Amino acid sequence: MELRNDVQTNLYLHKRIKPMKKLTSTLLCLLLILSIAFSLAGCKSRADKMGEQSLYAEKQMESVNKKIVKCINNKDEKGLKSLFSKNAQEESEEIDNRISELISAFNGAKIKSVEGKEPGFSGDSNTQPINIYGFYTLNLSNGDKYVIWVDFCSMDDENKENVGLYMIEMIDCTKDKLPSDFKWDGINNDKPGIFIHHIK
Repeated sequence: MELRNDVQTNLYLHKRIKPMKKLTSTLLCLLLILSIAFSLAGCKSRADKMGEQSLYAEKQMESVNKKIVKCINNKDEKGLKSLFSKNAQEESEEIDNRISELISAFNGAKIKSVEGKEPGFSGDSNTQPINIYGFYTLNLSNGDKYVIWVDFCSMDDENKENVGLYMIEMIDCTKDKLPSDFKWDGINNDKPGIFIHHIK
């Protein structure tokens, strides 16, 4: 009688455990699928975020370049100075004289268009400051081409005095005409202000 009961008990447990194993396997598979789905969703959101940051940097650079071009074409020295951050104005060497020199370097020619690739950037709204920078070719009304480096801070909630232009560095030719020993003073030394190189 006891043997029969043991057999019945084992059969009962076997019938109970088998579905539980299936249920456990199903749940594990479901959890695995969900975790993969969330991981992929996370990757997509990071990619989307990077795309949004790149678009933001591009729009900010386009806006700053337009302001720089307007000031140079209109020979607006005060306007150009106002584009620089307060800290850059205080830390740069002879910024007023450099602004005059920059505008004079165009010899009355107007900037007709600006060409360049997507700007580089560092930081985001959560890890400020946001710094945006890049090289651009200036096409002038007299047919000449100048190259300009623009570097600015677009956002710094902890120190608003950093917001604005940090550096402009310009050569009065294209990069392919630079001598082999040429050095970008501002870029290489990370100095604020305006740096002009007369290569012609």
